[in-house]
Amino acid sequence: MPHGRKPDRRSVATRNRIIQAYIDLLADTKPEYISVQDICDLAGMHRTTFYRYYLDLDNIERDIEDSVLKKFSDILDNTPLDDFITGRKSFLRKVSETINSDISFYSKVLLVNQRVNFIEKINETVANKLKETIADKTDLSNEEIDYIFTFAVAGRIAVYRKWILGGFKQSEDTISNILDKVSSKGFDIFLN
Repeated sequence: MPHGRKPDRRSVATRNRIIQAYIDLLADTKPEYISVQDICDLAGMHRTTFYRYYLDLDNIERDIEDSVLKKFSDILDNTPLDDFITGRKSFLRKVSETINSDISFYSKVLLVNQRVNFIEKINETVANKLKETIADKTDLSNEEIDYIFTFAVAGRIAVYRKWILGGFKQSEDTISNILDKVSSKGFDIFLN
């Protein structure tokens, strides 16, 4: 497809069928045991169709990762910095809704198969975006900013990871409230 041209709906639908078949296979199979033929069989298509969109399975994973990283980047682009720094529920709610809107992806791809490197990429994307924004609004050194955001972002990702692994038993609102409290007031708020 020529650069800059928007893909047609049928191409997007086919690409989505391939991705969904891959994600569905991950529920029961480790990535290294999934073949292109497995994906084609589940998606109801020929291998030539698969290869029209992807060179190999690594390309599917990169496409999925890029899509998720873009979602988190878009959330950050559309959230005032203060909402993240103070842990306001509006930011946390957007993240919770994003995760909850695609439970199969987050539970199967990220966590069932222990995609630690991908979780680190999300962490790095969020931290870098925030560091860019805050650098000119503080007297902290870059090293101090690194430590602060490593703590803040890693802690939030750990909470979301626990929520996903726990099967989304708590509501989005409950998770957002917990993160809001600990982000704005620290752990002391939970000690009576």
